[in-house]
Amino acid sequence: MNQFLIPIIILTILLYLACGIIWLFFNHGIDKLKHPEEWKTIGSSGERILYNTMIKKFNIPENQMFRNVYIPTKNGKTSEIDLLVVSKKGIFIFESKNYGGNIYGDANRSKWIQYIGHQKNFFYSPLLQNKNHARYLKEFLAKSGIEVPIIPLVTTITRGTWKVKNLKTDDYVLGLNCHFENIYENLPISKTTLKNFKRIIAIITPLSRPDKNIEEKHIKQIRQQ
Repeated sequence: MNQFLIPIIILTILLYLACGIIWLFFNHGIDKLKHPEEWKTIGSSGERILYNTMIKKFNIPENQMFRNVYIPTKNGKTSEIDLLVVSKKGIFIFESKNYGGNIYGDANRSKWIQYIGHQKNFFYSPLLQNKNHARYLKEFLAKSGIEVPIIPLVTTITRGTWKVKNLKTDDYVLGLNCHFENIYENLPISKTTLKNFKRIIAIITPLSRPDKNIEEKHIKQIRQQ
């Protein structure tokens, strides 16, 4: 009996390791090897997954996508957008929440709740957070005489169970009440965006992943709120 049991155990372990290697490479594994700095935290890995999805699934050129965009605001502070996509239909801004556990939210309330086991955490509504990003971006572009459609979307990646009530038609939570491809297909081409396409990209580019001083200043600003 033992003579057959040991080879079976060894074979099971080898199969398990093989499956793990296959999963690693097909589930963003190659990107993890090429860009390990992008996968250091749950938050940054969620943003990276979203970025890669935009490239692979929707064929969006990399020069039209911008990560960690710090928009200057009127009060001298900054508003950080996780991912910004410039398209012929307008500007899409994404707030990435790579949260685990059970998440309960209300589109009419600013405070949402995350449960992980018996642990309870409160966090600011990503819907309101991203609408604020959209407002700041609109005000910033207006200084250059640019007024284009700005569409805020929240993405929950694949972690956690999200239960959000009172969502309105323009409250986009991807994977919960809508899908990006449906939103994009139903929007008309924006003539003002096409007219200002190169200008928008030129304005946004220096704001994407700026030097560490701006990032550290923004983090300090968030902690003081």
